[in-house]
Amino acid sequence: MSLKKLESQICYEYKDINLLELALVHKSSNNKNNNERLEFLGDSILNLVISDYLYSNFTHVNEGLLTRMRSFIVKGDTLAKKASELGLLNFIKLSKGTANLSDQRKHSILEGSIESIIGSVYLDGGWTKVNRFVLNLFKKELSNIKSDQEFRDSKTELQELLQSKKMNIPNYVTYESKNGFNCEIVINSHKFIANGASKRIAEIATAKKALMHLKSDNG
Repeated sequence: MSLKKLESQICYEYKDINLLELALVHKSSNNKNNNERLEFLGDSILNLVISDYLYSNFTHVNEGLLTRMRSFIVKGDTLAKKASELGLLNFIKLSKGTANLSDQRKHSILEGSIESIIGSVYLDGGWTKVNRFVLNLFKKELSNIKSDQEFRDSKTELQELLQSKKMNIPNYVTYESKNGFNCEIVINSHKFIANGASKRIAEIATAKKALMHLKSDNG
């Protein structure tokens, strides 16, 4: 598909379209010239832009909560969803084998593509433009976030609950499967199993099952 169409979808026009093209080359397609370095750069820029926004707009929030707020916004699930909404799989260059994977198995590829595009926008237009680009890309998430909402995921909540009861934190055994990732943990000889599109999602889903059991059993 035309990169001009993608430029329209991401609301940014490149001076050097080759940067966008490189941002869409997955390592499975080209082991030497791919988007991994741009992904590294974009990840740092994304965290800085969101950190700056939160610091400026939540002036009475402490460092710990600011960190949880940022993690909530830039988590992999959100990035993969952004990439799906933009239809990036229609543009990313993949090897034939990788292209045949299920959409769930491509979760980390989608996540990385958003970061690599952010890196390419920075190199193409500089700080002011990439700052505007990121804030526009995450406009919905930033407008909805509130300092009094719950930012802990189930895995964090389970860890805190077990620590409060002086119980051992479970060992998450996570492995790839046909439908993404499977995860299992054991608490008090009780096994909990769940799956998800990414390792993180699978672990959070497993922790959620354990939490529901512990709470229904009154701990």
